[in-house]
Amino acid sequence: MKRNIMVVFGGNSTEHDISVITAVEALHVMPIKGYNVLPVYIREGKWYTGSRLYDIKNYIEFAEKGMCEVRLIGNTLYKKGLGRKYTELAEIDCALLATHGGDGENGSLQGLLECSGVPYTSPDVRVSALCMDKHLTKLAVNALGIDTVDGREVLLPHCPEIIREIEEEFLYPLMVKPSSQGSSIGLTFAKNRGQLEEGLILAKYFGPRALVEKGLTDFVELNVAVATINGKIVVSDVERPISSNDFLTYGDKYLNGGKGMNDLKREFPADIPSSLAEDIKDKAETIYKHLGMSGVVRMDFMKTDKAYLNEINTIPGSLAHYLFPNLSYTEFLRGLIDTAIARGAGRRVDFKTDVLRQLKGAIKK
Repeated sequence: MKRNIMVVFGGNSTEHDISVITAVEALHVMPIKGYNVLPVYIREGKWYTGSRLYDIKNYIEFAEKGMCEVRLIGNTLYKKGLGRKYTELAEIDCALLATHGGDGENGSLQGLLECSGVPYTSPDVRVSALCMDKHLTKLAVNALGIDTVDGREVLLPHCPEIIREIEEEFLYPLMVKPSSQGSSIGLTFAKNRGQLEEGLILAKYFGPRALVEKGLTDFVELNVAVATINGKIVVSDVERPISSNDFLTYGDKYLNGGKGMNDLKREFPADIPSSLAEDIKDKAETIYKHLGMSGVVRMDFMKTDKAYLNEINTIPGSLAHYLFPNLSYTEFLRGLIDTAIARGAGRRVDFKTDVLRQLKGAIKK
């Protein structure tokens, strides 16, 4: 019997469009043997499926015509018919997640799937929420002995005293980041007080907290991915993305050809000393294991005098397959899916008590 695999993408996120690119790319290489693939696109709170979701052109001017609205109840996907009637479409065996940022990467979707009994191909709720928050990520990896750039969290909107405190603690330049955004969204490289003020104002549009860090000016960006494929943890070689800017921008990643991170200019494997490459790979594997990660995760580092962890992407662009060239995309996806199915839909504790039964006898009729 074929397994029903739900490829989930879109959702409430600033990275919605990038999610579409990743998903369409994956849909065209999904394993066929033993799988029944169901694309599920989340847009403005509604879930859709249909063959039109395979064509990237249908998202440019999206229309519901030709789409089938669906909803997940338990581990079963239901399709909407006439009126409000829903009929069973398929029992879902696994969800391949291509949801970048927002509710699709911060643990919200993962929580829904766990409550529904559906295995999925990303880290669990706890890890997803932790890694979406840059400040909490910094605290967690520092506890593992892994360096991050010095910085502090700022509550928004900020008070004037904060600017003075930041300037007393750090020298310019500074990097201002929304605490819960990825892919270089909302970043400001501040070289003076005016730009720092502007950066904090910009960050407020993305959430109630910002992270202000020392701005590195002479560094090399280095990325590595870790994945569990067929039950085995695999660490990729290190890559060096190429950018003409002070840091890797959203445009560098996604606006140079329309193929997402897979189309980014890169040096792979990175032309760096083997000792540095092994250090970064060791750090990434340590984080992956000690935080209890699963699926495929890309970790971004910055190298100056030493390697600093910059960011953890629990659902990376193009699912970071490009960092595993020894596996075809189809083999890679099958490995992620089969591992997720073997892991199950989250740990469940079956513990029952007699409290309510005992209460029944105490209630006066």
